[in-house]
Amino acid sequence: MHQKLSNMLLSWMITFGWLIYGSITVEPALGANKNPNCDRKLFHGTMYDSREAVVCGTRLHVGAGLSCCGDQPFNPATATCCKTEHEANVTQDLSEKVSTCCGLTAFNALNEICCDSTVAVKNATTAECCGKAAYDKDKQLCCRPDSDPVILEKTSPHHRCCRHKLYDFTTQCCHWKNDTHVEVKPKPPKGCDGNSGATAVKTTHGTCGQKTYNTHTEMCCGSLVIPKMSAKERCCGEGAYNYATECCCWPDHGPPERKPKTSPCCAVTSVVPHLTPEPPPSCSEPNTHVCGSSCYNPNERRCCERKETKPHWCCASGQCDAAPTVYNPHTHVCCDGCISELKPGMDQFHASPGQHCCGAEVYRPLEEICCGGHRYPKRENLQCCGVKAYNITDPNMKCCKGTLYDLTHLGNHGHDAKCCGSVLQNPQKQEVCCSSKDEAVLYPKKTGFGCCGHLYFNSFLWSCCAGVLRPGHKQQSGMNECRLLSVNNLKDTELCREIYIGTVESVSLNSILFRNVLKLDGRNGTVQPVPFHHILMTPNRCTTTKLIVGKFYFFHDVNVFADFNHDTVIQSLHFFFSKCSL
Repeated sequence: MHQKLSNMLLSWMITFGWLIYGSITVEPALGANKNPNCDRKLFHGTMYDSREAVVCGTRLHVGAGLSCCGDQPFNPATATCCKTEHEANVTQDLSEKVSTCCGLTAFNALNEICCDSTVAVKNATTAECCGKAAYDKDKQLCCRPDSDPVILEKTSPHHRCCRHKLYDFTTQCCHWKNDTHVEVKPKPPKGCDGNSGATAVKTTHGTCGQKTYNTHTEMCCGSLVIPKMSAKERCCGEGAYNYATECCCWPDHGPPERKPKTSPCCAVTSVVPHLTPEPPPSCSEPNTHVCGSSCYNPNERRCCERKETKPHWCCASGQCDAAPTVYNPHTHVCCDGCISELKPGMDQFHASPGQHCCGAEVYRPLEEICCGGHRYPKRENLQCCGVKAYNITDPNMKCCKGTLYDLTHLGNHGHDAKCCGSVLQNPQKQEVCCSSKDEAVLYPKKTGFGCCGHLYFNSFLWSCCAGVLRPGHKQQSGMNECRLLSVNNLKDTELCREIYIGTVESVSLNSILFRNVLKLDGRNGTVQPVPFHHILMTPNRCTTTKLIVGKFYFFHDVNVFADFNHDTVIQSLHFFFSKCSL
């Protein structure tokens, strides 16, 4: 069966490959051009892959996709790190893809606003801050925003603030009795006197991200509002410095730093030293070729050097940031800057150009599989998921955009687990996955909210049509949502029945036009070309998310599915038939 399927699939690939690839712009897989050796790191004698672990402070934390927030590890796909000059905090359940920081707290600026270091729920798409609260500037007024602010309902377009009162400036005057008291009086024929004003508010405000601040007493540095201690202060990252006595220095790594003017870095325009490269050595016969600072005979030796340059890169032996090295190809083998000993009887075919490397080591393609620079013994039905290998028939393993998950801890709920981009959506939690052509984001479920592509919107504020948000709740019946479904979340019974794969040529209000369409039947292992363009009708255009013209998608009579795990047609079809032929 497997041999028959392989021959059949190869035949179809040759026959229709030019149709598919002749007009599709195929982007390389994420990290496809990246040297996997650059992810090898060394920490206190322990080798690790930075795609599967991270060092925060003085500890190594294991987990795919982790980053550091101060000394604390977190996953930017499911959480957000907010920093001030001296502190850092992680807000869980809000991806950095859709978040903004309000001090040390993250918030979703689509539905919330940061007011005076406090996160407030928006009551309108045009909401602004009034102290620590949000108000609808079209329907409300913020009176005395500089101190003791009050939100008042605007009864007409002509109403203004008179301290904590409202008045109609076309028929009334706001009269200041003293510094703290005002009264509203009818407007005399000659107009309001000098003690009257339109708003009775005397202050200057600016905006810093989603926050308002007093430009006389405060500064906006980065995304933070900080006190202005003198007129000679300027921003240095998210802090301030006095330009009369200090300077702002930019180190090689990390944020800018405030330094005294006597500091060496204040005397130069850049703190990065200018390094003059050493001149190449002068080589002569028979050692005519250069390898770093050495000369060698190309008839007897080879030069082993890296294809990329990146700091803190290590070979499997533990050697880091290795310089180009001369080696004997009869006794050793070079894999992208790393030299390893040639093992008799195993690696002899690697001694010539075109050797097979898996990261920084050689591997045997007939006996091993290479996943992102990591070797695994070949077994039946074994495929790569990022840097790990797994058996695609194992119901307890699920691959989500390069991250492999073990579902055994979910018990009977494991078969209901789905992918949301690279994140596993736990069926036991109240979560919603919103996905678009660009992103997939997981959110805690909220009443009255819906997906518009990868954005989770409040239907009181927004309406969604075809992946585009517009202010106002305009749906006539119910709430329109649109999200791009993932073919990786289909059960085998759904995936392996009759389904199509094709390239989007154009999208209209009521239909999607596909070209180069193949009709697939995974269970029978058949591929049938569709001779003409295929039109998929979309009666409700608003529930169909944006698609990329020129990109391939799976589809049936109702829905369109993207393959977030694979970037090319060949990869996707190979997985499809491998999965469905079992």
